[in-house]
Amino acid sequence: MSGRNSTEPENVNESQEYYDNRVAVDPDNAEAWCIRGMYYNNYHNQYAEAMESCNRALELDPEYGLAWYLKGVILTNMNKTDEAAACFENATRYDPGLKEDVQFVVGNV
Repeated sequence: MSGRNSTEPENVNESQEYYDNRVAVDPDNAEAWCIRGMYYNNYHNQYAEAMESCNRALELDPEYGLAWYLKGVILTNMNKTDEAAACFENATRYDPGLKEDVQFVVGNV
């Protein structure tokens, strides 16, 4: 994800079909599920679909910090900030590099 914010999906100009196909081709790839979730959250505000993808990523890799971060963002978008806080805590526990991204979403942690 060269040079861009690490929480932005690669190939953002790709179609919905592209992201759906990524997980269809490799259903055990937590990163593919997470990126699919970002796409649905960021570009379509389809929070249920985004959450489903995020939860699948976490089933595959429970210590995947970026997926925890995404889950927190989705919950924040759904005005569930109490639930989001625990997700952001997990995100920074598993990936300390996400602290600035979390701070951007919720303020100082």
